[in-house]
Amino acid sequence: MTKNKFCFLAATLLCVLVTTCACGGDKPTPQPEFKRYSSGLSMKSSIIKQGSVVTVPYEILLPADYVSNPERRYPVVYMLHGLGDNESSWNGSWMQGENKITYLENHKELEPMIYVFPRGWHYYYSNFYDGSINYMDMFIQEFIPYIDGTYRTLADREHRAVVGYSMGGFGAMVLPMKHPEMFSVSVPLSMSFRTDQQYMTESQEGWNNQWGMIFGGAGESGAGRITEYYKQHCPLYQFVPENKDVLSTVHWFLTCGDNEEQLLVANDALHQLMMQNGYAHEYRVGDGGHSSSYWRAALDEALPYIQHYFNGGPTWDYSNVFVSVPTVSYESDGAFLSKAFTESGATEGTAIYLCHNGLSQDLVRKMTAVLQGARDSKKFAILPCNLQEKSLMDWIMLYENRYKVGGAAPSRCAVAVGEAGREAYTLQSEFNALYFESATLTDDPANITPVKGKFYYMGQNDEGQYYAQIGALYKACRLLYSSKEEVNMFEYRCRNYTDDAELDLLQGMQAMVSCMKY
Repeated sequence: MTKNKFCFLAATLLCVLVTTCACGGDKPTPQPEFKRYSSGLSMKSSIIKQGSVVTVPYEILLPADYVSNPERRYPVVYMLHGLGDNESSWNGSWMQGENKITYLENHKELEPMIYVFPRGWHYYYSNFYDGSINYMDMFIQEFIPYIDGTYRTLADREHRAVVGYSMGGFGAMVLPMKHPEMFSVSVPLSMSFRTDQQYMTESQEGWNNQWGMIFGGAGESGAGRITEYYKQHCPLYQFVPENKDVLSTVHWFLTCGDNEEQLLVANDALHQLMMQNGYAHEYRVGDGGHSSSYWRAALDEALPYIQHYFNGGPTWDYSNVFVSVPTVSYESDGAFLSKAFTESGATEGTAIYLCHNGLSQDLVRKMTAVLQGARDSKKFAILPCNLQEKSLMDWIMLYENRYKVGGAAPSRCAVAVGEAGREAYTLQSEFNALYFESATLTDDPANITPVKGKFYYMGQNDEGQYYAQIGALYKACRLLYSSKEEVNMFEYRCRNYTDDAELDLLQGMQAMVSCMKY
């Protein structure tokens, strides 16, 4: 071919290309619009069922800037669903996960992360005892490498976390517990597991279909259900002193609602075990049950907690509680009388005995100001009782004589903090309601016995030294008030520890206000 013919053909081809692409011909094929949330995705696994290929569905939420920052890599949070749900459950009207994450990004400085939602079926994210289903092996050996190979992740344990609710809460615990080399943060929300006693008394059908088929012991009853394989996967057997060096490499955040029928008993037992054996962790108990609203609210702290450790932060120091101490008027002895109580001629109303052991007058007045809760339309008196000066019964007689509180049918509440809890607990029959905040009750938690018909409030921070007693009182109340109709006869709260003792007590009073029966 001559040089001129070659140049002519080249020019002709160029003209065709230009005409096709830009000279009034067909327009370029538009690129698909970037979607943050993608569903209908899957990975093929050869592990989960011995030798056969199984499709593992998943969904994913990518950062808003995933396309515009093509060189950037992101941390990964695996989000695990509960029993009966699937990979779509974190999104949509049930959990509204995308909306929650977007809100935290836009308003609470949550940094971009990749969120992965895998299907867990009803496998509790574990390997079955007989090897028939190896979900955990699939997750560790196939799924995580697949996600790291498909998306721009920061593919190391320091930037990998797992969150789950209910059954997914167990997964969020057991995956890092068995593979701490893969995860740096674990956030179980209302983790579904039981104490040994609860497992041993589970209905036969419930045990066989939910636990026995996974951990062994199907068809067994009583102690026969507590198999060695179960112990290898139960956190109550794993957070022991000999595992501390390994398991403490993971940052643990546990939360559970106080209206859970069984789960808080087990979660609280785990908190106590971790406290006894010196495992650093965060523990929260709030008002709520086994519900998406509780888990969604928990993300307000849990996701910033994950981000904090992804960024190499120090010990978590968080409080979403701002305590406002209002200006109120006190009687000369430090008592606070509501307007409605004063106007009633002090012949009726609730006497709230604020019991302490030698706290400063200034702090007691601040506690009183927070506790009164701007409820002037209610008839009540808050009466400070320093038990270093006189006994609680002496204070009761003094105030009933001075303010004529209670009338013919006394309505009494005790609010007790610290060591003052002992006298209030001993005299519990004298009160309609008892509120214990970071309080000791007795030297032997095994002997804690609430009185039927009384209302109980238990509050503490998650490093409180009286955790065993508070937990024992909750468990006893759970047994005493066993029906759903009686669930409003007790409340349990556990909040973040702060090393500011005054702020901590004021936060305790503020948490208590909404539960006060006056």
